[in-house]
Amino acid sequence: MTTRLISKKSITQWVITTFLLCIIFQANSQNKSHNSNQKVNQLIEQAEQSESNDEILKLCTEVQTILQTEPDPVFKFDSYKKAGVLLYDSKFSNKAKVFLSEAYKYKDKASNKEDVAIVENYLGWIESDNHKYSKAINHFQEAIKIYKNLKLPEKLGNAYNSLGAMHWYLRNYAQALEQFDHVLMIGEETDNTTLIKKALTNKGVVLNTLAQYNEALICLERALELNQLENDPLSRATLLINIGNINKELRNNKLALENYQQALVIYTNHSNKEGISTCYNNLGEIYLELGNIFKAIENYQTSLSISKEEGDSTSIAVSYVNIGRAHQSGKQYSKAILYFEKALKLMFSFDDPSLKAETYLHLGQTLTINKHYKPAFDYLEKASKLASSLDEKVLLADTYNSLSDWYKLQGDYQEALNYKTKYADLNESIMDEQAMLSSARMEAVYKLLHKEEQISILEQDNIDKSESLAMARNSRTIYLAVAGALLIGIIVLFISFRMRRKAERMLTLKNNELKQLNQTKDKFFSIIAHDLKSPFSSLMGFAEMLALNAESKNTKEVIEYSQIIHNSTKRLLGLVENLLQWSRTQIGTTEYKPSQLDISIQTHNIVSLLRLNAEEKDIIISPKIERNLVAWADENLYNTVLRNLISNAIKFSRVGSMINVTAGVKNNMIEVSVADSGVGIRQENLEKLFLVDSNFSTKGTLNEKGTGLGLVLCKEFVEINKGNIWAESQLERGSTFYFTLPLLNGNNTD
Repeated sequence: MTTRLISKKSITQWVITTFLLCIIFQANSQNKSHNSNQKVNQLIEQAEQSESNDEILKLCTEVQTILQTEPDPVFKFDSYKKAGVLLYDSKFSNKAKVFLSEAYKYKDKASNKEDVAIVENYLGWIESDNHKYSKAINHFQEAIKIYKNLKLPEKLGNAYNSLGAMHWYLRNYAQALEQFDHVLMIGEETDNTTLIKKALTNKGVVLNTLAQYNEALICLERALELNQLENDPLSRATLLINIGNINKELRNNKLALENYQQALVIYTNHSNKEGISTCYNNLGEIYLELGNIFKAIENYQTSLSISKEEGDSTSIAVSYVNIGRAHQSGKQYSKAILYFEKALKLMFSFDDPSLKAETYLHLGQTLTINKHYKPAFDYLEKASKLASSLDEKVLLADTYNSLSDWYKLQGDYQEALNYKTKYADLNESIMDEQAMLSSARMEAVYKLLHKEEQISILEQDNIDKSESLAMARNSRTIYLAVAGALLIGIIVLFISFRMRRKAERMLTLKNNELKQLNQTKDKFFSIIAHDLKSPFSSLMGFAEMLALNAESKNTKEVIEYSQIIHNSTKRLLGLVENLLQWSRTQIGTTEYKPSQLDISIQTHNIVSLLRLNAEEKDIIISPKIERNLVAWADENLYNTVLRNLISNAIKFSRVGSMINVTAGVKNNMIEVSVADSGVGIRQENLEKLFLVDSNFSTKGTLNEKGTGLGLVLCKEFVEINKGNIWAESQLERGSTFYFTLPLLNGNNTD
């Protein structure tokens, strides 16, 4: 058998042929890839030039199909990024997230790191749109790192601004203010008016949320001044609306009207229908607050007309509800019912359960007044179920109150009492939540103030250390060192001798004070033991009577004894709470967090809370507070003192009388007074009012009982707030209680 050998010439030809085929294949692949890249670029360019959102979506979908087979990660990143941005700007948020997430996969391959920051920003905004603020924060923080490295201050400022907004949505107010301060600092360093204005506007919004209205106004008014330097009228209109909202909160209704009207002129000149509608709606709210029903309805109707032109079903329904509320306030109940029913019919076209529950409640209330009891009850039940499922506690409490009124009109007093109790319990829960929220808000402000204080201390510490170092370097001679040591030794001996003498005197004094304090507390605890024993005895007695009458099914007696037990436990709880608060002051754990306190706002809030108690005795509470009265004091301590004094005034005032609450500046302090025209106090008892070892407690004009500790607590809290408290009284002519607070100035905020 013979073997055929392949010649060298044949091998060479085979190698050359294979090589040529590889080159042709690679060229074809590159040409194909080049063609697909050209196609993608053309599609994106067409999308950028298109004015149709549907066409943009179609073109970007084609891009997505082509990119699935694209091997180049750099080209994929750039193309997905461009298409994702286009989709987001065209309101296709969810589709944009798909494209930008694909781009995010190839971010490490990106040729331009600024483009990566753009992807991070857009993904952050998309997460924010979906209320996933924590995820959004992560994206904005990554964008900030990139802009810092690239030294792009304007884009860095905008990223900080977005980060601040996320913290605001999460109610991290201190963090939000910190980010907006970064924006402000960058704006001022680079003389960027747009960034400064943006930072001031957002700080104003956060401070408004924190009820720091004066500081919020300062920020927004400064932003308004900067706006005049730019040709940006729509931004000015937005600022005016925000300022108007703050003035509305401050009850500066005249100023709020001016703000909304100025914004209205701007929106009208620019044919901004949404802005015009918002202004007319806000004007309606102000006029309704002022009791001008006709003007309120006129503005609501104008807002409604614009919403109808725009075809905005939600805004139309809101306008119907507002017009119904205005007619309800004006006692035009038939018209109110008509508008509420119109709103409900329209709500089938969109989903807003909260607005629906509110409308059910208004309809139920109005139909009850019109004596259409059956449909009124149906609407109130719907409002109750919907508000409960939404956990809308304020709405649910109002519904319980309306159901109590409904049952009372039917003569079913047992159910009326049941719903009134539910209303009272839920209202108390709401007040507790509001107090916690207020505490959280004030904590945010406190953290900022504390941070600034720490910075100031550190700066001073650095100065002190530098000065000490300089002195040490100048102390070079042994003679001065020895002389200094001898002098210090003499001084130390002298001071220790003086301190020992002083310590002995202080020890003697403290021992005497301790003996007196122990005697006082012994007497105090004996009083407390007596006061605790009395309500417990009453509880046991009436509980036994309640059980006996329940067996005999005597409903009237059961209700009567239940009410007595309820009142007794309320008084007992008040005593225990006061005792707890007093004990905290004695061991030094009462929190003292001073802040800028708007006396007018705080006082009106307390008066509003106690107005229901006063109305039970047909008493009018009249607050007269000087304008722009700002104290440097702890809000919780101030509120507790004022609430206690007004409650006492109600207790000892006669039916149909008036209580005057005033506040003004006197001797560089804010002086607050609560005056009643009640039974008065004997002169010999005035001295006992604020003593812990005095058992001075009397019944009110309707035999209301107190705990006997209220004024003792008031004295402790006023003194913690750096003030004084005293009383003046004439028997059968009334009493006036005064207390003082530090006035806000540059010294006490340092």
